[in-house]
Amino acid sequence: MTLFNRIKIFLYRTVKLRVWFASITVIILFLLLALTVNSAREKDIVRMFGMQQLANVQNYATRMADIFLHIEKNINLFSRFYPHLKLSSEEINGYYKVLSSGWEKTLDAIVLFDSRGNIKSIYPRNSLPAVNFYEQFNVLKKKQKQYLGMVMPKPSHTINLKRKADRYLVLGYPIKNKEGKFEGAWIISFFLPAVVEKYQKIISQNTWAELLLMDENNQIIIHLDSAMIGKKIKDILSGVKETEIDFSSESGGYVESVVLKSNKKEQRSIISYYPLKAGETKWTLLVIAPYSEVISPLRKTFVYTLFSSLLLILVVIVGSITFAYKEGKRLHIKETNKRLKEREDWQERLLREKKTIDGIIEGSPIPSFVINKEHKVILWNRACTELTGYSAEDMVGTDRQYVPFYSNKRPVIADLIIDNEIEDLSKYYGTKRIKKSDMILGAYEATDFFENLGGRNRFLYFLAAPIYNEKGEIIAAIETLQDISREKEMTNSLNEYAETLQNELIENIELRRRIEDLYNYLQSIINSLPDKIYEMDENGIIKFMSRGLKKKGESSSREFKDKHFLEFVASGYENVVLSKWEEAKKGSYKPYEIEAIGKDGRKHNLLITTSPVMGTNHYILVQRDITEFKNLEKKLYDSQKLAALGQLSAGIAHEIRNPLSSIKMSLQILAKRMNPEGNDLKRFKIAEKEVDHLEMLVNNILAFAKPVDPKKTPMDLSKVLEQAIAMSEKGITDKKIEIQTNFSDVPPVSVDAAMMADAFLNVIRNAIEAVAEHGKITISLRYAYETRRSVVVEIKDNGSGIDQEDMPHIFNPFFTRKKYGTGLGLSLVKKIVDIHQGAVDILSKKNEGTKVLIILPLGTESTRSPAMNNK
Repeated sequence: MTLFNRIKIFLYRTVKLRVWFASITVIILFLLLALTVNSAREKDIVRMFGMQQLANVQNYATRMADIFLHIEKNINLFSRFYPHLKLSSEEINGYYKVLSSGWEKTLDAIVLFDSRGNIKSIYPRNSLPAVNFYEQFNVLKKKQKQYLGMVMPKPSHTINLKRKADRYLVLGYPIKNKEGKFEGAWIISFFLPAVVEKYQKIISQNTWAELLLMDENNQIIIHLDSAMIGKKIKDILSGVKETEIDFSSESGGYVESVVLKSNKKEQRSIISYYPLKAGETKWTLLVIAPYSEVISPLRKTFVYTLFSSLLLILVVIVGSITFAYKEGKRLHIKETNKRLKEREDWQERLLREKKTIDGIIEGSPIPSFVINKEHKVILWNRACTELTGYSAEDMVGTDRQYVPFYSNKRPVIADLIIDNEIEDLSKYYGTKRIKKSDMILGAYEATDFFENLGGRNRFLYFLAAPIYNEKGEIIAAIETLQDISREKEMTNSLNEYAETLQNELIENIELRRRIEDLYNYLQSIINSLPDKIYEMDENGIIKFMSRGLKKKGESSSREFKDKHFLEFVASGYENVVLSKWEEAKKGSYKPYEIEAIGKDGRKHNLLITTSPVMGTNHYILVQRDITEFKNLEKKLYDSQKLAALGQLSAGIAHEIRNPLSSIKMSLQILAKRMNPEGNDLKRFKIAEKEVDHLEMLVNNILAFAKPVDPKKTPMDLSKVLEQAIAMSEKGITDKKIEIQTNFSDVPPVSVDAAMMADAFLNVIRNAIEAVAEHGKITISLRYAYETRRSVVVEIKDNGSGIDQEDMPHIFNPFFTRKKYGTGLGLSLVKKIVDIHQGAVDILSKKNEGTKVLIILPLGTESTRSPAMNNK
């Protein structure tokens, strides 16, 4: 059986299953719809029946209440003239008959009591009531209101369960005079089962219902089944909540519930109820109808209708299936004939196509051959004959397809594809660049070189692909050959040309790299120059500007490019620069200076030099900032003046020194001879102090101005420091200063001991003057760096410190903030340290103290920057 037939049978069975499934679904949906409609109809019937039965119960209760009212009116009327009027017994009998009209069969007795409870008359005559009325009389006498109640008959010696149903309805009416005084009572008793039976017959004629009477306590007092009398109504109802039944309602109602029968069976029923009032007494009248009897006609109609509908649906379904089966069979026969006709047409078409394909392959310019599953050549076209030199007559029907290509018998690609031995392709064509075709599914291609193929050497491209039948099975294989010798030659030529181009490209890349390196090298040189270099055309437009050593706040080169240089010339120098530019264009390239104000507000001196770019109409303008050179030139001039001043000061000091010595000596002699006291002694002390100050000033000037060569010898700096501390003992003692020393074990340093002691003494005296009383000075000696090639002396105080604005000037000669200072102390310290190839650095903050670092080399090594890691 073919796949098509299997699919067709499967679809046919599927359609049949779908038809049956649809039919069953329609029937189920119809049943659900019918049941839903029937359920809704049942609810409507129950509602209509409940409302109709409620109306009947309301009618019965109203009629009974009207009877009680009618009896009450007759008694009231009868009480007006009786017993005061004297009537004959026949007239009284007539009134009794009127009073009991319509209730003769249910009347038990009519009794008249006087105010003391004595029976004055009884109707019917000569009969005893079945009920003891004295209890009811006492109630009437006490309440003096209309009374309605139910009582049991007088007790007997025998117990009869039937007596449970023999109850009597008692109506009592008080008799009052005109003053409203109680004078007696009428009491009428009715046989209650007879009363109810009267209405039960009326109910039974119309429905299957039964009548119940319930008192105020929801206790059954009248029931056809005597076993139910005395039970609570909730004991016989189930399936409904008590809150759903409101027996206190004045309008009554109806409810659906399950009622418990005397035989313990449950019956689904419809209960209608309505209140029955007589005086202050309120009872409830109930009518119970079986649910099944109420909806019985509807269910019969539903069953008949449902059966008829299902029968009709089955008839339609059977007819439809029969019709569908016959139609399907007819269509199946028609489709089969159509398929047969199409198959014959396809066979003819395939035969024509085969001949066409054979003709195409045979006439194709591409050499091709086809082998079948037995590896026999079945087609060898003319192009293949021209390529290989073997004709179709020699090859068709044989398995010698390898002969034109290989000397030994071996499979070609088409043979391996037919046998599905793909893994052997690498064995026979491993070096022939065999690979799977990207264009044809299941095809493989390779390239090989053959000597003397068809009379010359050739490169051949093979492409072999399988041929499948309609089942997807390989029945043959076709292999095409293509002479790619010219392509190979062109490829080799192109490869050689590409290799040449690649070598030239590599050389060009290397040349470009060298040019870029040279350019970067020159650019680095230009950018590293402190000068700014501008390239401008003949119109003064800036084409290039070197970055140079760019300073903070300077503009970038992008801001200058393609703009005229006069836009950036300082105000006031435009005419000068423009005239120099015109002279440069005429060949005069003399440098000139101008002044400019930078963005930081500082004045800069600029040297401008112009020169041409050879071979172009462009010019190079070099701008050099010579501000520092100008400042150095000024400082040199100032230092020369300062040196002259120093020499003059030294000469003056030398001339003053001898007179000062004479004055000092004379003051000392006069003080010994005169022994001055009071103000005179004070004046002598002031004169001595001023002479000492002048002597110290002269000594400092001479020391600062005198060009002295140090006499260096290896010295222990700790001892030099101790000597300087001892020389400052007086100032330390006066201010009670704490001196703390910390001398590390360092080797001797080659210094001039006297000079170095003076330097240390000046620093220590400055510290003593800076600190307050009880201040602290710390003096330490240690290696300056980890290399241990230099030592540092640190003198630290917690005094007043130095203002930041004074820090740049502290080493200037004659600069001081002291009242009696000379301004030469730190200058002398720096001079001494400098001639010892050392360095001095001072760190200070106002009101926090000062730290002085003196760094001296060990041996002949010069020190580095005084900036320390432990500042």
